[in-house]
Amino acid sequence: MSEDIFDFDAAELEAFIQQYMNLDRGSQQPSGIFSVLRGPRERQYQNTLQYFLNPRKPHGFGYTLIEPFLTEVGMYEFNLSSQHIEISEEVTIADDGTQRRIDLILAGGSALSEHPRWAVFMELKVGAEEGNDQTTTYANADEWNFSWFESSELNVDRLEEKHYEYLKREDAEGPGSNRFESLNWRDLVERFESEVQDSLYDYPNRSVIQFTDFIQSLKETEGMDSDIDTDELNERLNLYFEHDRLIRQIEKANSQFESDFETVSTYLISNWESELREKFDFEDSDWKTSPSSTAKWQSVFPTYWDQDPLNQSSTIKLFFRHSPTTESLRNQQLTFRLRLPPARNVHTEPHNDGQSFNDMFAEKCTGKYNDEIHEAVNPIGVDEIKLGAASALVKKTYPLDPHNLTGSYFEQLERAVEEFCCSSDLVVVFNNVFEEAYEQVFDKEPNGEHVSPLAD
Repeated sequence: MSEDIFDFDAAELEAFIQQYMNLDRGSQQPSGIFSVLRGPRERQYQNTLQYFLNPRKPHGFGYTLIEPFLTEVGMYEFNLSSQHIEISEEVTIADDGTQRRIDLILAGGSALSEHPRWAVFMELKVGAEEGNDQTTTYANADEWNFSWFESSELNVDRLEEKHYEYLKREDAEGPGSNRFESLNWRDLVERFESEVQDSLYDYPNRSVIQFTDFIQSLKETEGMDSDIDTDELNERLNLYFEHDRLIRQIEKANSQFESDFETVSTYLISNWESELREKFDFEDSDWKTSPSSTAKWQSVFPTYWDQDPLNQSSTIKLFFRHSPTTESLRNQQLTFRLRLPPARNVHTEPHNDGQSFNDMFAEKCTGKYNDEIHEAVNPIGVDEIKLGAASALVKKTYPLDPHNLTGSYFEQLERAVEEFCCSSDLVVVFNNVFEEAYEQVFDKEPNGEHVSPLAD
């Protein structure tokens, strides 16, 4: 057989698929390693999580797990591979007589910097509840005994971004400190599985077994049904080795398709702005288009919703976002969102009245303006409304024509902009929330002219 990417042996392919699908799923599931190891389950999970999150460890997953983890805790870091990341467990507070230790600290930034730029402080719970004022003590700590090159201390005030996370069972009580956000083991399992389930063969066999054992044990902790069988996984991997030549040919074909989707994505990134500007009057309406080299972050917003209240580089911003990623193109979908970033310091740090802009914004969305917002979005037929926290406030997904991805993407994008940005009710009610939250938190009015709907 030649190595042409489409030169398959159809009979061999059919036999391989049949073998793969008919593998025995009824074998007894052996006990996981976490059921055998001695010591508290919490500490076992802590050590394992620290190992898999560290891209410099020899597991072979690289940044595959730490990137979705940071997203799950509300931190959106780009180009992680160009940063230095340190992860330490059982970290003590500097100059604190209690000797209390937080379970994990993840920190990152430029390797040339004398101090990390961001950090995630994590307390892990499996069965035990929080100790007396435990998270409150951690939240109030100013310095930690944390190694960063030649420095042995991490100063909280020097961080540009910080997150406090309380990782627990779904039905367990939350943290005592309101600085800590609750994160469930269940959510973490689902996030990890969604990232690696389609690419397990890309990673070392031993690491895959270790990782799936970890996931299985987490599912047991949360009482989740486990579909992981290490014997079956080994059998599948053996089947891969038996048919590796055929699979490599399929992978070559898939690589070509992936390249085609990437080409379409790049084309859309380069051209959506000009397409919209031909249809809508951005200049007279005082709206902006903001293309990005990253497919996920294409945005449209009124100039008024981009403010700099503290005269620094990190600004307050509320914007509409679309994302011509290869995944969305494969799914034949365009998703349009009104988004409030959850991770910028100026968004999430308390200010004049002791509340952050995001908290105040969410409070007004779910309180005073709740009915008005729902009345404004109902005619649009949105798929999802989440007003109680930052991130995607409202979202709608539009279908794409598989026979004309580029043309239908532009058509549906125009439709989304018409429905969301040209709707006076929707724009006006969210602008009222924006203005009131801004004035209450920063004790001043936003700069510039008030928002008007985008004109066509």
